[in-house]
Amino acid sequence: MAHLKRIANHLILFLFLLMLAISSCTSDLSNGKLDKLSFLNAGIEINQSTTSKADNSVVVTLVDKDGNRISNDSLLIFVNGIQEKLTHKQGLYYSNESVYVFSNVPVNERYNVEIKLTDGKKYFLGSVKALAEEKPGNIECKEAGDLNDDFEIKWHGLIDIDELSVFIGMTEQTEPNVTSATNQDEKIIKINSNGSFKISKAEYKKAKANISGIEFNFRTTKNGTVNPELLKNSHITIKTRIEKYVDFGE
Repeated sequence: MAHLKRIANHLILFLFLLMLAISSCTSDLSNGKLDKLSFLNAGIEINQSTTSKADNSVVVTLVDKDGNRISNDSLLIFVNGIQEKLTHKQGLYYSNESVYVFSNVPVNERYNVEIKLTDGKKYFLGSVKALAEEKPGNIECKEAGDLNDDFEIKWHGLIDIDELSVFIGMTEQTEPNVTSATNQDEKIIKINSNGSFKISKAEYKKAKANISGIEFNFRTTKNGTVNPELLKNSHITIKTRIEKYVDFGE
């Protein structure tokens, strides 16, 4: 009986700590009146397709000054006039990951984000310029790598994309009939609209590891403007990327 009692006490303690963890990551502003922007930290993340502005997603996160998630169903978010309610989401260990999610928002030049507070008034949250539509065909390279040759990738006519990330995938035989995958450190290169990048064949082998493929990510992240009344570190960003993978498999 004493053993069962100890188990019950531990279970009660666990449930108490679990409920404490849940409540600690949800803001007190999740209930009742909220009519001041100065109480809010807004994080606005936009992902836009490289080939179509209309293919996009917008995620808006609201937290308080302590970083706790605000889950107030009375607050509404608007992106270019499109309204969305809060999407309640539970994360790992029952953490609060509630957000406002938009898909395929109509856009011409800009993404304009507004919020309606509990006083029924709309307020400006943030704005950022839409990215230009790019042409993946302007990035050229061989479809497969050759272990005997350097590898070169070229590009031209890129508009907003200004960064290239390069991962070289390697494989190593760690045991008989066992092959493990590893990666060399990521290389990040700032690029212009026209250019090229070459990888020497000397990089295809490191110690006992051999190259398996190269992943190229042509990308950009741009920042917009947020309402100065919001809490510090509020932000609005827009991202896009073009991915290319070159196989060196034999």
